[in-house]
Amino acid sequence: MNRFFTAVILLTICATTSAWAEDIGIQFIASNDLGNTATKRKITQDALYNYVDVLNAYYRNSRVALRAKIMQIEYAKISSVSGIDIINDMKNERNGFEAMFNKAQQYGADYTIAVVSQLLILGKPGCGRAYAVNQSVAAISDPRRAFAVIHFFCGAHTLAHELGHLMGLNHGSLVDACNPNRGHTSAIAPYANGYAVGNCDGKLQPGEFGDIMVGGNMRTIMGNDKGNLHIFSNPRLHDERCGFNKTCGDTKTGDAARALNENAHYYASHTKSITQSSQ
Repeated sequence: MNRFFTAVILLTICATTSAWAEDIGIQFIASNDLGNTATKRKITQDALYNYVDVLNAYYRNSRVALRAKIMQIEYAKISSVSGIDIINDMKNERNGFEAMFNKAQQYGADYTIAVVSQLLILGKPGCGRAYAVNQSVAAISDPRRAFAVIHFFCGAHTLAHELGHLMGLNHGSLVDACNPNRGHTSAIAPYANGYAVGNCDGKLQPGEFGDIMVGGNMRTIMGNDKGNLHIFSNPRLHDERCGFNKTCGDTKTGDAARALNENAHYYASHTKSITQSSQ
């Protein structure tokens, strides 16, 4: 097959995948300090649009039929730096998050993401926290469980990770081995988890890696959180960076791409759910 026909086939596959993708809308509520001048607002807006572009690249590269888009960016006085407190404020629509769910419906947003410049997770600086690891179709379909908070400077990787939790994904079996009894494999399906290769000695060794859902737990595996590949687990993907066997997932324990594709329709239906619940 010559290069012309190969290119045509690849373009057709990409176009078909894009046409099949479910759209998910995101509203960002950023802390006032990220938008208290015109210059800061421009920087914040440009960064958030870039994060969503990168998120969509993660979905494409993972063979996930989702496509995110920004529906609204607004600014609010977010009164806490604690991830738990911010999540509770979002849940109860207070302290900067008034009418949050109605606004999501108004703008056509399936998910609401708070964006802050300071964030503490269990008292330590952290990157993000989701409302929950949603573990049923009812949970992933519920607009009142579809929100998270992220640290602005942690970027697209954290956005993808926290959205992953809301979509029913969890950290995975190696994280569970390194940090047991924390429910790291409790997800919407047994295979809906992150995937990593390595051990728990916190020392960098050849062949160690983790995907998006392993996240900052890479510190436990290899001493830092820089070993994340920008993909969701998918055993149908093969990459030189995916350990010694070059396979980027496991059919039984690490196939987040399958879970995302199976449930894509539910992720894109939150706005409809809000409309129905308000009638």
